[in-house]
Order: sequence, then C-alpha cells, then structure tokens
Amino acid sequence: MIFSNSQRPLSTATLLMRWARNLLVVALLALSQSATAAEAENPGVPLVIGNRTIHVFRDSIGAISTEERAELARIHILKALENEGEGWTSITTTERGVIVTLDGKPMFTVSPGDARKQVNETPEALANQASRVLQKVCSESREHRDPQVNSYAILKVAGALAVLSIALALIAKTSRSSRQFITGRLAGRLENVTRTGVASHFTEMILGFTATAAMLLLWLIGLLALFAFIAYSLGLFATTRPISESIVTSLTETFYGGLRSTAGALPGIFVAITIFLLARIATQVSRTVFDHVVAGRLQFGALDAQSAPSTRYLVNAAIWLFALAMAYPYLPGSQTEAFKGLSVLLGVMVSIGAAGPVGQIASGMILAFTKALLVGEYVRIQEFEGTVTHLGLYVTRLRTGSNEEIALPNSLVISQVTRNFSRNVERGGFVLDATITIGYDTPWRQVHAMLLEAAGQIPLLRKEPAPFVLQTELSDFYVGYRLVTQVGAEAAAVRPRVLSELNAAIQDVFNKYGVQIMSPHYLGDPEQPKIVPLSQWHEHSAPLPKDGA
Repeated sequence: MIFSNSQRPLSTATLLMRWARNLLVVALLALSQSATAAEAENPGVPLVIGNRTIHVFRDSIGAISTEERAELARIHILKALENEGEGWTSITTTERGVIVTLDGKPMFTVSPGDARKQVNETPEALANQASRVLQKVCSESREHRDPQVNSYAILKVAGALAVLSIALALIAKTSRSSRQFITGRLAGRLENVTRTGVASHFTEMILGFTATAAMLLLWLIGLLALFAFIAYSLGLFATTRPISESIVTSLTETFYGGLRSTAGALPGIFVAITIFLLARIATQVSRTVFDHVVAGRLQFGALDAQSAPSTRYLVNAAIWLFALAMAYPYLPGSQTEAFKGLSVLLGVMVSIGAAGPVGQIASGMILAFTKALLVGEYVRIQEFEGTVTHLGLYVTRLRTGSNEEIALPNSLVISQVTRNFSRNVERGGFVLDATITIGYDTPWRQVHAMLLEAAGQIPLLRKEPAPFVLQTELSDFYVGYRLVTQVGAEAAAVRPRVLSELNAAIQDVFNKYGVQIMSPHYLGDPEQPKIVPLSQWHEHSAPLPKDGA
C-alpha cells in the first residue's frame, strides 16, 4: 500500500521525540510556576533604619546570605551616619547589580534577585527608591541630633495643643446652641409644610434626626482636629515622622478608596433599587388580585376568600425574598468576606430563631387551606370558646360571649381537638347543648319531656330544627342526658347568656315536676326531696329569706 506524505504513519522514534518534548514543556512550566510561587512567598529581609524601610533583600550574593547582606548594609549606613557627611546618595550599575552609595561610599548592592518579577520590579528602580529613602534617613539623622530643631518642635507641639484645646472647647460650647438654632429654623419651615396630613406625625422625628446629625457633624470636626494634631505633632520629630506619614497616607488612601468604591458601586446600587421597585410593583399587583379574590370578584382554583389573605402574605414574602436574592450581587460590599460572614451569621440566627414562627406560619396555612375553621364560626378549642374573628399566619383570634378576645397560636389550634358548633348548622347559627345526669328512679321519657319543655321556654332557641335529647351514658348510679338545640347566628355573641337561661329553665322545670338533680355525686335518697317548691320561686330582683317572708 502506498501512503502520501499526509497519510504516512509516524515512526516510533518520532513519537518518542514528541513525547519527550511535551514532557520537557510541562516540566519547564511547573518549574516557572514554582519559582513564581516561591517569589510570592519570599517576604525578604528588610533594611530598617530610623523607622524607615530602605530596601528589602530577597536573594543571596555568592556565599553571603540574605540576612548577612541586610546586616552588613545596616552596619555600613550607621557608620556613615556617624561621620556626619553631606548625605548625598547615588547609584552605580555593575554586572552583579546596582550599588547604592552614600557620600561616595558604597552601602549595599541591589541584586537582580531582589526584584520581584510578578510585579514588574527592576533592580534600577529599587536602587533609585532606596537611594531616596537613604537620603531622607541621613537628613532626619542630622535633624535628630540637633537640639535646637527638637526645641522648636516641642514649642510647635505646645502651640498646636493650645489651638486644639480652644477648638474642642468651642465645639463643646457651641454644639448645643448650634443644634437649637438649626432645629429652630427647621421647625418653622416644617410647620408650614406638615401642618396637616400624615406628614405632621413625622415632624418630631425629622427634628430629632436633624439635631442628632448636627451634633455628630460637630464632633466629627473635633475628631478630625484631634487627628490633624496627632499627625502634625508626630511629623515634627525625625524619629516619629515615618509614623505620621503612614497615618496620613493610610487615611488618605482610605478616603480616596471609599470614593472610588462609592463611584464603582453606583451602577450596582441603581440595579438593586430597580429590582426593589419592581418587587414593590409586583406586591401591589398581588395585593389587588387577592383583594378581588376576598371580595368574590375573582377565583383561582382552590383559592377563595378564606385562604386568600394567608396566601397573599406568602406570595409577597416570596417576591421580596426573590428580589433580595436578585439584588444581593449588586449591593456594595456583597463580595467581601466580611459581608459573606455576616450573611451566614444572619442566616444561622434566622434559621434558629424562626423555627417557631415558621411552624406557626405552616399551621396557619394548614388551617386556611383545609378550612378547619372559618371566620364567624363558633368553636371550642381546649377550654377556650368563642366566635372566630381572625385567621392569621401566626394566631387565631376568638371573641367570647363576655366580649373578651383570645389569641391562640396556630400550632396550638392545629394540635388540639376543635369542636365546631356552626359548621353543620343550616342557615347559619350554632349548636347549643346542656348536659345533665338523673338517677334511674326517674323515667327517661319524663326527663326527655322536661328537657324539651325547658328548651321551649328560651325565645332565642330555634324551633326548626327542633331540639332533641340524647342519652349519652348509663352509669352505675345515674343516666346522662344531653339536650341539643340550635341558636341563630345573630345571637353568637350572647351564647353564654342563652346557655345560662337554658340551665335556669331546666332547674325550674325539674323543680316544678319534683325531680331531684342529685347526680353524679349520689350517696343515698334524702328524707325530703331536694327540690324548690313553686312557693319559693321568688320573682323579685332582690334576694329574700328562704321561708319567703
């Protein structure tokens, strides 16, 4: 078979050569990366004299190590400073590096290994920088040994301290009067703008905020004056001048860095505000839709007037959470480690602290969608009884017959047995029952008749459907009877009064027919029947003696 040049198979030697070449390239890349990492990790040995860093040695020269180079340079410079020369510095380029000289004498050499390639440093640039710093060190060394210069510096510090004291005293004296003046002028203008309407309630808050802001501004000026005094005083002495320069440089860089960060964050802030405005519009639309559902003008599947309020809260919360998640990357500082750590901390706090509220919300949603309770129904939950007035995400509110309002946590409502007296009652209303126990010596038909007669004496009890009696138990000494009636919905608030009237009517009827109500604590038949004769039925509003006199 004949192969063209493009189709000719490669020989084994060619393949081996290519593999060797690839391995060599990979090795060189690994070596370059390891060298770069070593340069980045090598902090070097700094040459510090008079609180100023003149140069940082990062490489050895021959048998002289990095530490030895720094120590030798320090010894040469200190000896040169003792000679009190003119302090002229210069640099000379050689094959081994760039030599830095002081008054014509070599002090140290900046080698090529001292320059960091990852930041594009060169030995010449490092030498020039070291020469300038060394010249400053020489000048400050002569200044430090001059007693006259130090005396003038002390006098200047005393004068600056006097000026600072006067300035702080003026700030302390005028802070209250300035605040009163600003708030007084502002109060006069706000009175015309916010005389009526909702804005009138914010006048006091605006005045308080303005007064506090004015006071903080004055004290900020005082703090800046104190900072200026410290920086100025430290800059007067040669020994502390580098500290002063470092403080001023740090504050200046922080200020300009803040300005740059603010300018850079403006587009992100604009996007975040836009997202929050869209979320606000979405919640307004959601509120309108759910209001129509509550009013009965709209219907979406299982969503009705009962479950719409709770669902609206959840939908609005989901909208705001989604908006916050979308706007989070655009918030200033959201990518910093501090912001991320704070977000994690807040998330943990919310997760731990919201366990109870989340459970209440889940219980509220179960109550709303399962329709276990409806507003207007008369229910009994544990020992609490009343008309349901509110079904919220967190609590269910009942209004009792004595006009008391009871707030029950939804988790309690969902975990307890609820007796609903209104759910299965036709045309509204609620069920009203009374329980009584009578001994076996009274015919049960007579008990039924007496209970029904007592129910017929209460005007608020419905005639249709008619009341009925149930025998609930046959105990050892008595029979349990339950009278079941219905009351109209309009009388839900007076249920305790209706129940009281029914109990009173039962007593009257049983006394009328001479039937004793002795159970369930039954020990024996008394000599005289325990009934109230008709002659003792006093109709007076005031109590009378038992004999009726």
